[in-house]
Amino acid sequence: MRRRDLLKGIAITAGAVVAGSITGMNPIGVAHAAEKCPGMTPKATLQYQPHPKGKDQCSVCAYFIAPHCCTVVAGSIAPAGWCMAFIPKPA
Repeated sequence: MRRRDLLKGIAITAGAVVAGSITGMNPIGVAHAAEKCPGMTPKATLQYQPHPKGKDQCSVCAYFIAPHCCTVVAGSIAPAGWCMAFIPKPA
């Protein structure tokens, strides 16, 4: 996987969230209501795994949306999972 592809996926996701904010739609709230997650980048692209990488896991990531969604990764994810887009939540 290339860094360029990862950054492109993150930029597309951020753009969708901003566009939703401008148009008055809340993509995260809509996702929970419809039981669909807002992430658009395929799991394989981000090397998603359903288990943690050391202490890093989805439940403590800035992109995680409880109980099983992510603003970056497409589809349902495990709270104990991990991917390359992991960024810890601010303390």
